[in-house]
Amino acid sequence: MNREQVIEIYSEALEGKRRRFPDGFFIGEEGKKYLAYMTRYLLEERLSIKVTDIPLKVKASTLWSHRLRPPANLHDWNYYDVIENAYPGRFNPLEFHQVPHKYWDGEEGRKRAIQAVQYVIEVKAGITLDEIPSTINHHFFKKYRLGGVFDIFAQSPFKVIDAIYPGIFKPWQFNHVIMNCWKDPLYIEEVMEWFLFQQLGFSSYIEASIKIKVKHFFECQLTGLYQRAFNSRLERVKQWISIRIEKEERTRQQLETTYNESN
Repeated sequence: MNREQVIEIYSEALEGKRRRFPDGFFIGEEGKKYLAYMTRYLLEERLSIKVTDIPLKVKASTLWSHRLRPPANLHDWNYYDVIENAYPGRFNPLEFHQVPHKYWDGEEGRKRAIQAVQYVIEVKAGITLDEIPSTINHHFFKKYRLGGVFDIFAQSPFKVIDAIYPGIFKPWQFNHVIMNCWKDPLYIEEVMEWFLFQQLGFSSYIEASIKIKVKHFFECQLTGLYQRAFNSRLERVKQWISIRIEKEERTRQQLETTYNESN
C-alpha cells in the first residue's frame, strides 16, 4: 500500500467515516512505515506544525487524540517512539516539554538520565567543567525540566555530576551541601586537607596557619565550611590547624621514641 492510500484510510478514520483500521494494518515493519506516514501527515499537513516546532508543540495528547494510540500500543511505544519512528534521529527527547512516560525508570532510565544531563550541560547550556559546581543546582534541574533525573539521584546535584564525571568533583564544592556535614569532624578534616593542600597548595599545616586567609574560602566556594564549621571566624580556623600541628608533633615524637628504644 502506498502513502496516498494509507493517508486516505487515516483521513477517513479522523473524519469519522471509518470506525477501525484494516486488520493487521500496523503489524510488522510495513505497519511501522504506515504509522510513520500517518504521523508526518498529521503533524505537518493536518495540524500545520513545522518540523522544527515539533518538540515545542507536540505532546502525547496531540497524537493520542488523533487515533495514534492503538498502533503505538501495538508496538509498545510511547509518544516519543512514535515521533522517532516518523523522524528517525531528528530529535532528542530532552527537546520536548513532555518526557515519555517511564523514561527514567530502571537501569536503562538511569543511563538515559546521565546522558541527558551531560547533553544539557555540554550542548544546550554550554557549561564548562570549572562552572559546574556553582551552576548545577536545584534551579538547573527545574529550568531544563530534569526533575525526573533529579529524583533518581536523591535530589543531590553532586550525585548526578559524579555519575557523569566520576571522581572529578567533591561534594563540598557544590552550593547545596547537607548542612549537618559541617558538624561532622571527620568530614571537616577531609575537606580541610583537600582545601589546604590540594587547592591552596600549602606544604604543611604550619605554612597553612601562617598564610590562610578568609578570601581563600570564598575563592574555593567553601563559604558553608567557613560559616558553619568555624562560625565565620578565621581565629577558629587557625585553632583547628594548630590542633593538627600539635597532633603531628606528638606523632613524630612517639615515632622517634619508638625508634630510639628499638635501637
